[in-house]
Amino acid sequence: MSTIGFCCSQMESAVVDPTIPIDYTPKLRELGVRILDGGSSHLGITFCPWCGEKLPVSLRDDWFDSLERLGVDPYGDEIPAEFTDDRWYTAKPRGL
Repeated sequence: MSTIGFCCSQMESAVVDPTIPIDYTPKLRELGVRILDGGSSHLGITFCPWCGEKLPVSLRDDWFDSLERLGVDPYGDEIPAEFTDDRWYTAKPRGL
């Protein structure tokens, strides 16, 4: 499920447990606390709440920039399959 390699077993357990409001968005490499209002929003976190380790940097800006370079409007066009998960950044070397 994860290409980030979770920092601790508690974080990995929290991400896979639907009763705990921690989520992982692979296409953006983001971890966050779900806002429990019925929507899909979450509050991004930068450190693990259990072990305190710094979490990987979000790739949200890179995701939008990459789609823009391809001429894809993420709000109106069909998103290429490799941009729906982590393939767009794991298939090529990154300097992050």
